[in-house]
Amino acid sequence: MVSAFLNTVKIPELRRRVLFTLAVIVIVRLGAAITTPGVNQAVLQEWFRTASDKTGGGVAALFNLFSGGALENCAIFSLGIMPYISASIMMQLLTAVIPQLGRMAREDGGRQKIMQLTRYATLGLCIFQGYLLALSFQHPESYHTMLPGITDTIRSVGIPLVDDLGWTFRIVRIVTVISLTTGTLFLMWLGDQITERGIGNGISLIITIGIVARLPAALAQAWKTFVPSAQTGTSQVNPAILVLMVAFLFIVIAAVIAITQGVRKITVQYAKRVVGRKMYGGQTQYMPLKVNYAGVMPIIFAWALLLFPTTIVGFAFKNSPTAAKIASALSNGWPHYVVLAGMIFFFSYFWVATQFKSRTT
Repeated sequence: MVSAFLNTVKIPELRRRVLFTLAVIVIVRLGAAITTPGVNQAVLQEWFRTASDKTGGGVAALFNLFSGGALENCAIFSLGIMPYISASIMMQLLTAVIPQLGRMAREDGGRQKIMQLTRYATLGLCIFQGYLLALSFQHPESYHTMLPGITDTIRSVGIPLVDDLGWTFRIVRIVTVISLTTGTLFLMWLGDQITERGIGNGISLIITIGIVARLPAALAQAWKTFVPSAQTGTSQVNPAILVLMVAFLFIVIAAVIAITQGVRKITVQYAKRVVGRKMYGGQTQYMPLKVNYAGVMPIIFAWALLLFPTTIVGFAFKNSPTAAKIASALSNGWPHYVVLAGMIFFFSYFWVATQFKSRTT
């Protein structure tokens, strides 16, 4: 392991790739701090702070997690890389069910055409999601599914979420949509650059950066929750639970590694054959098949697709109490976890069925 780290300094090509990846990571984090025009950052930060203590934040908290806190800062990277992930999911599904796309993917240069269609779909999703997000900023009292309880935060803070609700912000709303769309497309381009000129897996690395960026805030919140305060001398939760959570964390990590590395050995029996006076073959070998063939893709697919029903129901039926209950149930609570688990099982089967070809393997 030590020699592997030393090689990053000794080998020029590897050193250049690592430095390029680090430079892109800095750019990604800077983009998560550049705010979009017309929106008060302090209101959203206060809402995220209070919502995390009460309901967890729902859909907005999930967007904020994958964007590395960019939504909390009203940044140009607020949409994150999720529109590209959603577009990739749609193209994967369409390629499997539409014969024309399936034939295109198998042709020479077909993968490049599929990637081009994926980028076009990403552009459309960015415009759609950016418009809905800007609309929820302008009318938080009407579109409360995305930011539930934001009106109470506005009253407590004493400043509006948007300074001007007239024609000025309508113009700014267009600028906001363009900024959010450009931010996501720029993130997509940065991911491709990491894949080609960096250490690889650019899109996955950007998602990881966004999640890891929230780790210091999570550790600070854990410290406030489990460590006794100086004023009261007591903690909100028994510190023994923290020890159990840390132990459970290591158990989960060990289980994930074991399942990821686990393989099922399929016996392959080679027939005997005679060449001259010698006999060859008759050996038994094994073909290793990964136990978790789909990896983490079904989980990403399920999370990405589960965002759409909640958002669309909330915006399409903004004055309906039933729609509000459905959107709330899909964003948190037991229906959310039941639907999420079902979608993970479905996408695991679908991914293996479409990617693993038993006749050609």
